[in-house]
Amino acid sequence: MPEADASPLHSGLFLDLDGTLADSVAALKNAYHSFLASFGASGDEAEFQRLNGPPLGEIIERLRMTHKLPGTPADLLQKYAAMVSQAHHSARPAAGAFELLAHARERGLKIAVVTSSPKLSAQGWLAVAGLADKIDDVVGGDEVTSGKPAAEPYIRALRRLNCSAALSHAVEDSRIGATAAVAAGLKTWALAPPKDRAGWPGQVVFIERLTDLLGRVPAC
Repeated sequence: MPEADASPLHSGLFLDLDGTLADSVAALKNAYHSFLASFGASGDEAEFQRLNGPPLGEIIERLRMTHKLPGTPADLLQKYAAMVSQAHHSARPAAGAFELLAHARERGLKIAVVTSSPKLSAQGWLAVAGLADKIDDVVGGDEVTSGKPAAEPYIRALRRLNCSAALSHAVEDSRIGATAAVAAGLKTWALAPPKDRAGWPGQVVFIERLTDLLGRVPAC
């Protein structure tokens, strides 16, 4: 019988992409409104916030049902994905992104992006933003069976990088994403202003900017 892998588990830093590592929320909001407007429909801030976190396929299904959009789910998804990709290209790294990733790397942590966006789209943005060489892996929403708020994306990332959930940290900007990270057992930091801290999982620790984590994410 083969011996179990006795290699020690690592500590990790796992970051959401949109609104966390990428300053992309404004661009994605424009894509959301433009997508609906192309069908003569209109959205609102509350709906946009509810759609912050799930995989694109789920977002499209919600929009299709709510706004009675014409066309097949596949065609709608293709159109929205193209608009989201364009929005990504205009997004810059969030303030403090380079500093936090350098801090984590210096301390020997494994680093992954865990996003509901397609993996190739996320990798493309990381390359354009100059962050690709600072990331060990990307788990995209198109790689999982159950996306956020399910724990699967984070569990997959932990396994790929051989990390312990108890020794790892997640950074999210949405309640849906934070729910996924907490469910996977990671210490979860939530990027949220003081006026937007109701309805989050009780285990999260709130921060206002990525640099708030400097010195709070320990060495492995």
